[in-house]
Amino acid sequence: MIALLTLGLYPSSGGPSKSIRAFADALDARVISWVDPAERAREPLVWGDTLEVTGSTRPLLKQLQVPAAGTAEAEALIARARLVSVHAFWRWHIPWVHRVCRRYGVPYWYVPHGSLDPFVMQGHDAVVKHAFLAGAGRAFLHDAAAVICSTPREAEKARPLVGHDRAEVLHWPLEPGDFAPRDPARRAAMRARLGIPESAPVFLYLGRLSPMKRPLETIAAFGQADVPEAHLVVTGNDFGITAEDCRSVAAQEGLGGRVHVTGPAYGGDKAALLDAADVYVSLSHRENFNYTAAEALAAGLALILSPGNDLAPDLGDLPGVTHLADDAPATAAAAMTQAAQGPPGLAPGANVRAGWAARHLAPDMFATRLRAAAERHASHAAPGGAL
Repeated sequence: MIALLTLGLYPSSGGPSKSIRAFADALDARVISWVDPAERAREPLVWGDTLEVTGSTRPLLKQLQVPAAGTAEAEALIARARLVSVHAFWRWHIPWVHRVCRRYGVPYWYVPHGSLDPFVMQGHDAVVKHAFLAGAGRAFLHDAAAVICSTPREAEKARPLVGHDRAEVLHWPLEPGDFAPRDPARRAAMRARLGIPESAPVFLYLGRLSPMKRPLETIAAFGQADVPEAHLVVTGNDFGITAEDCRSVAAQEGLGGRVHVTGPAYGGDKAALLDAADVYVSLSHRENFNYTAAEALAAGLALILSPGNDLAPDLGDLPGVTHLADDAPATAAAAMTQAAQGPPGLAPGANVRAGWAARHLAPDMFATRLRAAAERHASHAAPGGAL
């Protein structure tokens, strides 16, 4: 049996909820969710079956993610496991699972989901993170059997913290429905719903409205671009930036009805937005994989990607993929201007882009490679003996 330990994951969690679920499905893992009671009350977990470890409700202990209930059952489950797949960092489940795995001799690997990127060591909590890393975090990383990364660039960023070369790379998988052919009727219906002419070039921002992902800067760059006939669709849930913030910036830029802020979209609505768009734009400071970029690639869209997109180097010189040299608004605006040239519809090479996604991001291939890795690392120690 393989156990998977993660924080509480919700529909609004974005990419991590998809990739961690892919791990659980591929490994047929027993999931342990370390949950925040307040978050749990607001939104249901994405898991249908999970063992919950409930965090403390006391302010300081809650911040540290110290458990209040559920650890005894979780410890008993881990004691029987052949391998533990540990996800997310900078929380108290890390020293807890490290201690439990050492006690029972159970090997574990760690999946960073971007948490070892130098970017996350900045900001108001940098001192706390450095202290965590100097103690419990570094010991946990030292004893990990492997560190599973989604791109070679993410692995390179992780290596200075891992200590020795145990980083392995597996591109996260898309879902089977992400490879479905584009639907012209759905494209027309979504454009009509948004009030966008069929002939207009459409740029798409798709993801949480987070400062890290830079939705406001995306709107500003669109305003600077020489694309008077184009439209920008901004889709995602509030996450430090609100939909109203986006509408306000669009109004300040004088973009009127050419910026459409939709709120979050899932399932069929998200697929329809991908059908309606021509160019996907990500100006993020940091993306260790970027699921929405991968989904746009599978849909055949052209892509404009910032230097912070770790998947970008893997795409090489695919037609219709623009690699921005820097984060300057003028650079993004120039790329948008260039992308809006030419006849209506997708840029040439749509089938090539979709083909790359089908070859590299297929769920069956991911599952096969992940299971093989699990078999290798599960054999490093037997339950009941010290690491």
